[in-house]
Amino acid sequence: MRGSDFKIVKEKVDQAVSLMVEKNIDTWLILTREGSDPAMPLLVGVRSVHQAAIFIRKSGDHIVIASKSDTGSYQDTGLFQKVRTYEDSIEETFMAAWNEMDIQHLALNISEQDHLCDGLTYGLYCWLQETVGAEALNAVEQSSEELLGELRSVKTKAEIQTLKAAIQVTTDIFETVHLKLIPYLTEQEIGELFVKEMRARGVSSGLGSAFDPPLVCAVRHGLAHRKPSDKTVEPGDIVIIDFSLKYQDYVSDIARTFYFLKNGETEPPEDVKAAFKASYDAITAVIDQLAVGKKGYELDLVGRKVIEKAGYPTIRHSVGHQIGRATHDGGTILGPRREPPRKAVEGVIREHEVYAIEPTVIQDDGLPCMIVEENVLVTVEGAQVLSKRQQKLLLVKS
Repeated sequence: MRGSDFKIVKEKVDQAVSLMVEKNIDTWLILTREGSDPAMPLLVGVRSVHQAAIFIRKSGDHIVIASKSDTGSYQDTGLFQKVRTYEDSIEETFMAAWNEMDIQHLALNISEQDHLCDGLTYGLYCWLQETVGAEALNAVEQSSEELLGELRSVKTKAEIQTLKAAIQVTTDIFETVHLKLIPYLTEQEIGELFVKEMRARGVSSGLGSAFDPPLVCAVRHGLAHRKPSDKTVEPGDIVIIDFSLKYQDYVSDIARTFYFLKNGETEPPEDVKAAFKASYDAITAVIDQLAVGKKGYELDLVGRKVIEKAGYPTIRHSVGHQIGRATHDGGTILGPRREPPRKAVEGVIREHEVYAIEPTVIQDDGLPCMIVEENVLVTVEGAQVLSKRQQKLLLVKS
């Protein structure tokens, strides 16, 4: 990428500096090699082939130490005041920079609970310890989890615009595929309709490999996180499609439920409609209550109560999660409290976070199941729905 292509990365670095000032962190060190740290695309936009050290500074004087072959990529970002090159060994160049900075509070990407904040490998941590000295490192080090978690979660204007575009393309593909659905297609054939539309639009899957199909499950064949099967979809089937799409490195996560009408039917059976209504009402309740300052578990309880009050089993997963560069983008989760306590569900809702909301009806023994998932932006005025809400079951005629 050229410097002009780094708009989001520059916004995120500026955001990081503001957060470092707020949290009294003078230096954030990212050590990486061969793309080992998942924070790199978010903060730097460069994938190092060789070992590199990126110093994000509260002062704004950011430094990178990179191999001769990687140096040009870092220079092209326009993010760094100093790009220092090493030839064979990084240690001498690294220690010269380290000694210049008078580091008092050093953030490192180490986390026990959030894999997206745990990018510092054990090997590179041992290298750092040996290079600067265990005692010196221990005196200044702290986890970047709180800093990086907030940075991933709170989206900039450019990130929000990109997510909106990803969500719009996802909605367009759902609508296009809906028109092509007919009974007796296999789950795999339905999945391939989505893959064809992704290829035609120059986008890719947000989960797995670039052109993996979405989750396509006819409830009669078993509802699970699995690949589409070679089993056919027949009249009377409920079909759930959970589709995550990647657009310019940001992903949507939207699910829709379809009903394949039997001959002579003009609408689904009452028990199917009732299950959909419970899911729809639960989503509405969560969206209505989603507000800055509330905690993740509080929103989970809102959706969970609606499903249970309607007479269905409690939700088997969290009511919602964040989306961004990943389908499950870390940070606060709208999930239930458990023992031992989970930091993610105790987290607070912040302005400009984007959530996938999915309180579900899941039953065994072939009873109606519903998964509808909407993408929502948190604002100070309340939640803004970014996806086009599914208001009723999507019908496929025989």
